[in-house]
Amino acid sequence: MYGLLKKDSMIKNEANSKYSTKKRIDHFNRGVRDYSCIRVEEFLPNLKIPVPPIKENSVSLIYITEGVLNIKVGYSDYTICQSELLIIQPFKPYSIEKESSNAKGIILQITADGMIGTMGSHSLIFNLDILETWSRSKYSIDKKLSHFIENIFERIYLEYCGGINNLMLVNAYAITLILELNGISKNLSKFNSAAIDLTHRFKKEVYNRLEINLPISEYAKHLSVTPNHLNKSIKLVTGESTSSLLSKIKLTEAKYLLFMAELTIADIADKLGFDDSSYFSRFFKKHEGISPVEYRSKSRFIANE
Repeated sequence: MYGLLKKDSMIKNEANSKYSTKKRIDHFNRGVRDYSCIRVEEFLPNLKIPVPPIKENSVSLIYITEGVLNIKVGYSDYTICQSELLIIQPFKPYSIEKESSNAKGIILQITADGMIGTMGSHSLIFNLDILETWSRSKYSIDKKLSHFIENIFERIYLEYCGGINNLMLVNAYAITLILELNGISKNLSKFNSAAIDLTHRFKKEVYNRLEINLPISEYAKHLSVTPNHLNKSIKLVTGESTSSLLSKIKLTEAKYLLFMAELTIADIADKLGFDDSSYFSRFFKKHEGISPVEYRSKSRFIANE
């Protein structure tokens, strides 16, 4: 997420910004590209809103201490308040579509290489539930843990600002933080109902098969349930039908590809499992009110204003 500050098209006029180009690049380079840490109140005022959907090969952890952060991760809109934490998993699209209210806190970003260095191996990373694309993004931290979590974020920020010589300490605190959050995730999953578990498994199947156009019945078959049971479970958890949830996931991915990727509409349709570009265009316009071509032009125009 912090990488946004390196994208000139996403930054407000430097003349009006306290966070100069040199300062933010120097700050970013302190992490040797593996770690980045910045206060939310330094980060948000320098962004051009709206920020269209983008992805990064890193995990971003955002802890809010005051105010409200509005952000969209995947297909879901989140309002993050005091003592709440947001995780943006690697390669999960996110966007910022509206201003936030006096949000304060800390953003920690760790690249894939940084994660490998932190955890010691690929296998340890892949065993962390919180880093799965389909995993939940928002966590409310209870009073017992909030002070502890906030202190870890503050220590990481202070050590990160201390420069490259302090990266060993940043690494140690990052390990502590990630394992603590993964523990919170696992504890929550113990209390998850069968419907929540099935919904998570469905989302995982969708993300793993974005390029294939599967009917709901096939997803149900992969999950060893009936289509009716799958739909009832997802409706109970999300308030939406299975087909609606599937459409939202594909629509979010389409927006990302239209904004960031230099692919033709036909190529994007193919990557998302649509039979042809006409079908994809009708699908997109049905949900967004404009064609894929219009969305691409509009999002890039906003970013380059």
